[in-house]
Amino acid sequence: MAFGFLHPRYVESRAFHLAQDQLPAAVRAAIESLHWTDKGSTENEFQARVPWSAFVWAHDVRINILPNSVLQVESKSTARENFYDFGRNRRNVEAFFARIEQMTSSESRIVL
Repeated sequence: MAFGFLHPRYVESRAFHLAQDQLPAAVRAAIESLHWTDKGSTENEFQARVPWSAFVWAHDVRINILPNSVLQVESKSTARENFYDFGRNRRNVEAFFARIEQMTSSESRIVL
């Protein structure tokens, strides 16, 4: 029988008013503008690493593009021994969504 603690993570999904084919470019641009390291991607799944900083371990972020222009974002620490993330995973996800919203709202203003 295995015993262990849950690895801290945070997952959230949000729908965006973008065409499904525009989402991959928006995700790549958000990862780049947040200065996260791109760890590889497929057509509908992206892997990124949030670099470590003082007193904070690096975090891995996975972004999935789901049907109907929904983005699902998951953040978790790279250090398996972390039992509590002090809200860092949630802040990573919120920062990503804020960047996507910022980028898409500025694009819609240009189009109008």
